[in-house]
Amino acid sequence: MSDAPIAILARNLSKIYRIYKTPLDAVKEAITGKPRHVQRVALNRINLEVRRGEIVGIMGRNGAGKSTLLKLIAGTLERTEGHLDVRGRITAILELGSGFHPDYTGRENIYMGGMCLGMSKREVDSKLESIIEFSELRDVIDQPFKTYSTGMQARLTFSVAISVDPDVLIVDEALSVGDARFQLKCFTRLQQLREKSTTILLVSHDTNTMTTLCDRALILEGGQVYGEGNAKQMSIVYHNLLFGEKKSTAKLKKSAKKSLQTVSEPKTADKIAASVSALAEQLPVDTAQATQVSPPGATLRYGSGEAQLVDWGILDGGGQRCQVIESGKACRIYMILDCEQDIDDLSCGFNIKDRRGTILWGVTNLTQKQPPYKARAGSRLTIAADCIMWLSAGDYFVTLGTAHLTDGVKIDFAEDAIGFKVVGPEGIFTTSTVNLQTAFSIECETAGVGSTAEA
Repeated sequence: MSDAPIAILARNLSKIYRIYKTPLDAVKEAITGKPRHVQRVALNRINLEVRRGEIVGIMGRNGAGKSTLLKLIAGTLERTEGHLDVRGRITAILELGSGFHPDYTGRENIYMGGMCLGMSKREVDSKLESIIEFSELRDVIDQPFKTYSTGMQARLTFSVAISVDPDVLIVDEALSVGDARFQLKCFTRLQQLREKSTTILLVSHDTNTMTTLCDRALILEGGQVYGEGNAKQMSIVYHNLLFGEKKSTAKLKKSAKKSLQTVSEPKTADKIAASVSALAEQLPVDTAQATQVSPPGATLRYGSGEAQLVDWGILDGGGQRCQVIESGKACRIYMILDCEQDIDDLSCGFNIKDRRGTILWGVTNLTQKQPPYKARAGSRLTIAADCIMWLSAGDYFVTLGTAHLTDGVKIDFAEDAIGFKVVGPEGIFTTSTVNLQTAFSIECETAGVGSTAEA
């Protein structure tokens, strides 16, 4: 990819808005030459280089400058300072239904939107059926656009935009609207465009989308580049930016010096034993042995500090700490939490990500239909998930942590705290990611004779 030609090049790109108290102040300023405005810097000396065929994600909180950057690149907004060079045909989905008239039908808007994107009427004619087919709106295509739901509007907007076969495609949050099936179609189409060397800029708050689709990502904060790099790493940095700032981190930086001798015996994997009878086995966890190890380091750790994680890890079926798990074997993922304050709405859990940062599995006390836990100051909690490791062979990472249920404020979170490897796979299809613990059968009934083969 590094050898591909540059599609977008920005150097010291800035956008500064003049804010007037009243429209008359702008007239007075023009006549007198005396400033009657205040400046708001939307973008401040942004440097960006995107090569042909790359998918680059852009993340940032509301007001960070994401939409301003995309509008500058799309050419719908003039820059204040700096250099910007965009090469090739650009298609941008900057706002839901942009370029569409609410009183026109879906069909009429396809023509209007297509011509706004630079297509001729003849070109729209040739693509009309494929656009309608992709949007899945044939039954309502001749109804007014204003009668469409938000998801339907997003589908038609996206369908028209990608029909242009652009060199550069800019998508601002459009994929966050619509049902899961249509989103999957959109993602597949983006991958197809990528294979044609289309350059894609994608704005989203969904870190899963970033890690799944994007080659790399950048984070904007206050009109400046806060971070740039691998999409998985940037998703972690962004998560910390959202939930880790303005909270006390002093307690999280302390090394865990408390004794870990007294820990209640964790529960066995009885639920798993009931549902997966072929692999039913108790998990005899020697918790005292497991917790003698100092708390391992994490890629990123943040939270309010009302409670502190003092240990975490993965144990095999014999209760021994492990980093390699055989596919199909029982294991326990656990963390130990020391509560320094009363917490009435404790939510806690684990998730597993692959090497790209895509979340493959997760569990919390709430997903298990357990109420928020009421923890008391001075208590120590052992939080565990007993499971059968049905991931395919590969490298994986566990993120774990605790939060307040009522407002989502993180108490202590450790991103990618545990790295582990799965070997096997046992009973997993060659190219799949997980095993659904399937009962597979073939039945034959001919002339009153029946046979069944199960695996």
